[in-house]
Amino acid sequence: MSLSTRKLTSYLMIAGPIGVFAIWGILTEAIVGSSDVDGIGNAGLFLQNANSAGSIAGLLEIFGLLFFVAQMFGLVLFARQLSSEGQSGSAFANIAALLGIVSSASIIIGTDFGVAAMKAGDNGVMEDAMVLAQVYSNSGALFGIFIALSFGMVSIPMIGQASTSLKKYLGFALGILCTVLFIIELFRLDIGDIVQFIVWIGFTLVFVTAGFLNLKEE
Repeated sequence: MSLSTRKLTSYLMIAGPIGVFAIWGILTEAIVGSSDVDGIGNAGLFLQNANSAGSIAGLLEIFGLLFFVAQMFGLVLFARQLSSEGQSGSAFANIAALLGIVSSASIIIGTDFGVAAMKAGDNGVMEDAMVLAQVYSNSGALFGIFIALSFGMVSIPMIGQASTSLKKYLGFALGILCTVLFIIELFRLDIGDIVQFIVWIGFTLVFVTAGFLNLKEE
């Protein structure tokens, strides 16, 4: 069975966000536990939780990363799909694709520090483990801004090229959620876990739905 670029794009748009939410949003919290203290990453708690969970902690980080990269690759391919010259918002689609690549690189580097910290801790090199964990816990300060910009940019051609009202509404919803996320990250607003969860689940549902609609057009 041949796999077209549109099908691959759609599968990544669907599986990526669902996998990220399931692994980093649910399984990691339930099995490993949160390493945040008052909303700030704590390196010591991160290593303690990872040590208690054993090898499953590293596996969850790696699989979560793979799904996140899948989500970002889905965004990049979707943006390229919307970037045909002369189409509404095509320039913003190209910017979204570039920002998606930057965001992917950022999360790969950050997660690598976390996995390296776990490995150093398992080998008993606690001084190195703590340094790596501190970098991991405090990295990604601009990550949320890049995510908001990349998905926000792709919402513009989604609206401009929408062939149905549902697609246009999805574009508006994604744009609004990304605007909220951008404001939160830019001003470092303490909005609480519930609001963060609502933004994340809304973001996930919108992008997955867009993936299903894209697949239907194949």
